[in-house]
Amino acid sequence: MFQYNLYRRMQETYPDTQVKADLTWFYANDDHHGYELEKCFSHDLSAFSIEEASYGEILKLTGQLPNMSKKHGRAFERFRRYPNRILRIFTAEKRKPFILNRMIQEIPYEEIMHLDTSKDWYLIGFWVEECYYRDRTDKLQKELVFDQNYGEKNAALLQEMQEETSVSIHVRRGDYLTAYAGQFRDLGEDYYKKAVGRIMEACDSPRFYIFSDDSDFIRHAFNWLENKVIVDHNTGSDSFRDLQLMSSCRHNIIANSTFSAWAAILNRHPDHLTIYPSAYLAGEDSETKTLPGWIRI
Repeated sequence: MFQYNLYRRMQETYPDTQVKADLTWFYANDDHHGYELEKCFSHDLSAFSIEEASYGEILKLTGQLPNMSKKHGRAFERFRRYPNRILRIFTAEKRKPFILNRMIQEIPYEEIMHLDTSKDWYLIGFWVEECYYRDRTDKLQKELVFDQNYGEKNAALLQEMQEETSVSIHVRRGDYLTAYAGQFRDLGEDYYKKAVGRIMEACDSPRFYIFSDDSDFIRHAFNWLENKVIVDHNTGSDSFRDLQLMSSCRHNIIANSTFSAWAAILNRHPDHLTIYPSAYLAGEDSETKTLPGWIRI
């Protein structure tokens, strides 16, 4: 979603330049259900739009054979390693005579906003910094609109959230305890108690909706919190509905996770509060947000 935002921002910044998205990385990488933007946001109520680059265009700009199989992406990823080694040797020897791009990975914001459009560019990165989306939140809330086919259970929850001072709490565990153990900060009880305290100071009678990939842990870890609802029915291909529900709450307490960060970015409630952690990575502070209503703990 951060990369999608950059894609649309590039279209706005360079209206006379062709801007396309390379989605081939997702052919072989389907963690967290893979690429789902079109599934979630491509419908009549949303201004979502994306144009995928062709394989030939990717080859021209990168000098590398892209993954060309959506169905057998992992197998094709292994296959393309050898021809790409040959291409790297060839382009190095020839000093890349047919490649007119520069490969950029997370270069400064000001440079991204002043590219030489007489050249081709291939941008690589996550683009999670606030500077890229801070002045596009209104547009993102029109482009990233969920469909209304959310089912009876979610419809009932949404109705409750609209009638109450609803507050989402997101707790991410899962791969933070396995594949990324030690890399991301483990947000403990102290963070969530402080966050709830800030909400209690600002709101009358809030009701807390807790979302997590480990609902069993939540049931005992949040015994101290009253007036709560544990939301655990959106699983598998419906997992994105949790993002929709969190974005519908009046306020958000987010984890060190882009999943709940986007719930807060897409929150349309005026004067909503977002409590966010001071550190995402272990031993490293995150950037301070300047969006209205965002409170760092």
